[in-house]
Amino acid sequence: MGTYNNEIEQFIYTVCYCPMWEAAYTYIAEHPYALNLSYSRIQNPDSAILEDMILEYTKNIRIDEDSLLFDAVVSCTINLTEDTYKGTASHETSQWLVLSCVAVVTDKLESVTVMNISGYTSGQPRKTDGHAVSKNIVPILYKKDLEDEVTTFLQQYFPEALEKPMAVPIADIAKDMGLEIIQGNRITDDFSVFGEIYFTAGKATIYDLFKVSETTIDVKRGTILVDAYTFWERNLGCVKNTIAHEVYHWYKHRMYAAIKHVLYGQDFVACRCPSNMAYPQKDEEWSDIQRMEWQANNMAPRILMPYRTFRMKVDELLQAYDYENSPIKPAILTSVAEELREFYGVSRQSVLIRMMETGYKDAATIYQYDEESPYHGYLDQRDAFYAYRTSSEFRNLVNSGLFRYVDGYFVINDEQYIERNNEGKPTLTDYAWANLNECTLQFTWQSLRADEAEKHFPFELLHRETGERKASKYDSKQSASAVQMSDALQKKREEFERQNAARRITGVNKTCWEVIFEIVQSRGLSKSHFCSLTGLGEEVYRKAEKNIDTKPSLRTIVAIGRGLDLDIGTTEKLLQLAGHAFDESDEHQALKYCITGFSGMTIDDANEFLESYNYEPLGSKQRL
Repeated sequence: MGTYNNEIEQFIYTVCYCPMWEAAYTYIAEHPYALNLSYSRIQNPDSAILEDMILEYTKNIRIDEDSLLFDAVVSCTINLTEDTYKGTASHETSQWLVLSCVAVVTDKLESVTVMNISGYTSGQPRKTDGHAVSKNIVPILYKKDLEDEVTTFLQQYFPEALEKPMAVPIADIAKDMGLEIIQGNRITDDFSVFGEIYFTAGKATIYDLFKVSETTIDVKRGTILVDAYTFWERNLGCVKNTIAHEVYHWYKHRMYAAIKHVLYGQDFVACRCPSNMAYPQKDEEWSDIQRMEWQANNMAPRILMPYRTFRMKVDELLQAYDYENSPIKPAILTSVAEELREFYGVSRQSVLIRMMETGYKDAATIYQYDEESPYHGYLDQRDAFYAYRTSSEFRNLVNSGLFRYVDGYFVINDEQYIERNNEGKPTLTDYAWANLNECTLQFTWQSLRADEAEKHFPFELLHRETGERKASKYDSKQSASAVQMSDALQKKREEFERQNAARRITGVNKTCWEVIFEIVQSRGLSKSHFCSLTGLGEEVYRKAEKNIDTKPSLRTIVAIGRGLDLDIGTTEKLLQLAGHAFDESDEHQALKYCITGFSGMTIDDANEFLESYNYEPLGSKQRL
């Protein structure tokens, strides 16, 4: 029969081969003239008999409920015969065919049907029915497709949630899918698993609430167990999220488990719903379990809070509180998060994360206060500048360029963690979001008295009874691993940079204006676009274009650095060429922070920041 390279091929050879052989045998016998015989000595066969069939590869692998759909490309050895006046002639020929198959698999193989057989030709279009899966039967799902995946799921099981805001009755959906939910017992003795689903009938060991006794129970296929401590130690929202997690496993991963069971006799449990799941680093291979857990972890809260209608509800609440015009935004966000928690029946933390995912970035400030850990990585701009001003160790790290402020985090400045979106702005990669503790600097909270806070946070209204404000303090111990990772990546880059030093745009024997104009040309910027980005007048562009014998001011270079989104290294080289350098004054710290702390942001963002500290804005008002 040949060999197989993956589990789909193993499944075809060991389970589906016989019905596929029979279908191919019948097709060849009944349609000998449909074969491609251009290279055969027999052009008009009277009979054709299949002698051997080898699976070359599979393609268009999809799943649809309990159906596995795939195209098997097979090479066939065929014996042709033809009656002539000289007698019966025979010839052996080879032919490649495509067998389009559907295998129905539950806890056993129900049926295999060959829907169509055709001659193989390269470049055939990919089929789109069903959900695409890998050759190990793991569904293919990317982060950019998560919201569409939720829509597909809810259109089938609860379309009302896509029309108007409402709590998704996930337990009822599970029942409609034929699943049974069992609660009230412990699954593990250490609460390492919130829930699990059984894809095949079998036995499960459960514990009483106090872990005094254990019992083995019979469970049928499609049983969800939810650990009792999911409610007692967490909340009802965690229970709903756990059920949604297991429901999605059933919806998308039961075929994976079914094939494992058919091939190996495994009574497969759906990877469970672990309380803590570790994912591989960027260059490491993901296991099947990690892929499926990532999918279920990301889908569960999205099912409970669908994108469009969730935003409708958030906007409704923000408008009711007049959020945009309110001076007490943190208090309003706290109230909105609480109302959303009650409305959707999920955890407060889940609500805040969903708000950030759907575009409400201000929710991150409240999320930090909610986390159980005393450490946090997210900082708003003002809090970040406070840490920058008050910690020389942190300031040196940022000034070194090893870390960049992106999406509210100081993250390792490496393409593994930072990418550019469709608008060209830096944003965290999927890997960075999944591994924030690995790549971001960490901070602790400290309380500032009102008089002290006013020095660092001017014009900020302190609507707190205590008269205190929480501020972030850099924690070098908690950040040590990220700093070490950054140092290691920096060493790898240094050798490459040495080799390319001669090609750097800030080359030897160039004036500051020359380098600025080369950067402008390399970006393909017109005069008007340059002026718009930097807030500078046309005369600055002309000075760079003509390389006049003057030097730009420090603030002009900072405006160019921010407007063109230059890093601190390039900006400081421009300053050096113009005979300038940042000093340790408060104003120069603020100007330097416009480069290090506003990555991907506009000149207007930087000017708003400067004006809040009573510094002159960058741009056309300044002296050139």
